[in-house]
Amino acid sequence: MKKPFVFLLIALLFIHLGQAQSKVDSLKTALSQTADPQIRLTVLDELTTALIRNNDSAQEQYLKEYLALAGDLKEFDSMASKSRFLIQFYINTRRIEKAQRLADSLLTFKDRFNNESSEAHLKLKRAALFYDQNRFEEALQDYDRSATLFLSSGDSIFAADAYFFSGQALSDQNNFLEAIKKFETAEQLYERLGDVQYSILVGAELTQLYKKNGFVQKSINERERLLKKALANEDYLSYLQLLGQNVVAYHSLKNYEQMDATLQLMDEAGAKFDDPYSKSYYDRFKTNYKLLGACYRGDLEQATVFMDQLEAIEAEGTTPYLQGDALTAKAAYFELVGNQASLIKTLQELADINGTNRLEAQIEAREKLAAMYSAKGQYNKVVDLLRKNARIKDSIYEIQRSNTFLYYQAAFENEKRLSELSQQDAQIKLLESDKQLAANKRNSLIALLTLIFLAVGLIIYFRNRQKIKEQAYQNILLNNKIANKTEEINTLLNETIQHIKSKERIAENLQKLSNENEGITLKSIIADLKASKADNTKLMLIKQNIEQVNFEFIKKLKTTHPELTKTDVEICSLIRIGLNRKEVANLRNTSLEAVKSSRFRIKKKLGLSPDSSLDDYINTL
Repeated sequence: MKKPFVFLLIALLFIHLGQAQSKVDSLKTALSQTADPQIRLTVLDELTTALIRNNDSAQEQYLKEYLALAGDLKEFDSMASKSRFLIQFYINTRRIEKAQRLADSLLTFKDRFNNESSEAHLKLKRAALFYDQNRFEEALQDYDRSATLFLSSGDSIFAADAYFFSGQALSDQNNFLEAIKKFETAEQLYERLGDVQYSILVGAELTQLYKKNGFVQKSINERERLLKKALANEDYLSYLQLLGQNVVAYHSLKNYEQMDATLQLMDEAGAKFDDPYSKSYYDRFKTNYKLLGACYRGDLEQATVFMDQLEAIEAEGTTPYLQGDALTAKAAYFELVGNQASLIKTLQELADINGTNRLEAQIEAREKLAAMYSAKGQYNKVVDLLRKNARIKDSIYEIQRSNTFLYYQAAFENEKRLSELSQQDAQIKLLESDKQLAANKRNSLIALLTLIFLAVGLIIYFRNRQKIKEQAYQNILLNNKIANKTEEINTLLNETIQHIKSKERIAENLQKLSNENEGITLKSIIADLKASKADNTKLMLIKQNIEQVNFEFIKKLKTTHPELTKTDVEICSLIRIGLNRKEVANLRNTSLEAVKSSRFRIKKKLGLSPDSSLDDYINTL
């Protein structure tokens, strides 16, 4: 059944039941009036949400019913999601074992979850249970697994929670370096997701970790960064908390000037803060440290004013968390005024506090008590106090010494890595610079060569253009010369033809003379022969003209086919000027068959097939 229909049915049930009933009662009535499992699950979802919001103890009953029904309906993701609230209810009521069993049992369904966040939420809750039992290794495994699943499912805000809690577990294990990494990851993730308040909270936790491990000045420096972020976000509560932590840090460094200046900043910030509980807490805190500052400066008048304020505040009730600070301040006042009895009593109270976060103040109190008991000859008490201090100091020293070494080693390795990366970057940049320089040189060279080629091309172009012009002019002259020569040749040819006819006539006359009956005289024949001699001269002139006209052709023909004879070349020249076979025979004074035989021989020398045209080939040369 779809949810819109379910909500519509619930709404109708509300209308039927009347407006007088409360939402919780209406939901309970609706639950009792429906047997449909899907509708019951939806009603139970609404009912448990309302009960959780009201912190109603009845939530346990209905949460159990919801989980059982969701399991029956195979809605394992819904079952896992709602189970978180029942686990938290068991934790709040200190039923840790029950919460543990529930978390373990639900994680057996992890293979049936459709959403990775279902397993992640259960792992996150179980990690908190392990942490509560000081089972840090198991807690860390669940925190790491849940963070991975949350990131994969896109629930990054819960991943940031997992990193934060993991950092706290690692801090309690004194795993300093890993705790730093987790806190830094959590802070960055909260910052990226826009949860500035939580990013400041995690950052503050990290600064406390630095201070705990002896990096007091670093903790101050980191808080200065966080203070700017808190002010920019107008988060005055976080701002006061960070200033308070810096006050304690300056006190441990005995930098009372900076401590007083920071207390002044707290006074200014307190004016912008209107939360009564927090304001009361920080008024007590500031009074303690203002009293300490006055005592260390030896300002008895101011110290008395602050001592009176402190006693008035304590008359209204004490704050356990600030008890160590208050006793430290009162001990400083009693030492200033010389009240030995009150001083010993206050120092003893301070030395005997359990679970205080002011171990340095306790160590100093025991040292002062040991000195006072030693002056009185009470050496047993002295030995007991110094043994306690020795154990605590050795423990703190060993932790701080180890963590300080690891921190600086990691810092050195990081610096070395950064240095190597910097060197690599420098080398890469140098290579890139060299590459760019080479590219620039190459481009410049290409540009120069291009210009040279263009210049040479232009020179060649203009020279060729001039040559073409000159060649065109020469061609015009040559064509004119050829035309003239052709005209001369044509004239000579006509005359040659006449010469041939003359020879034929002489031959006929000789024949007639031999017959002695044709009236042909020898004198006329001699005249014709003289004319024939002149015609032979003209024939030689024709050949010379043909050679001049075909000079380039003859030159190319001889170069291409050096095996051709002079007669072959002459015949080719006559073909070149367009004479047919008969005309060639007449001009050469030979038979037509002789010309045909010469043409056949020439084709063979030229490598032409029998089907190829000798005339076409000659005209292509």
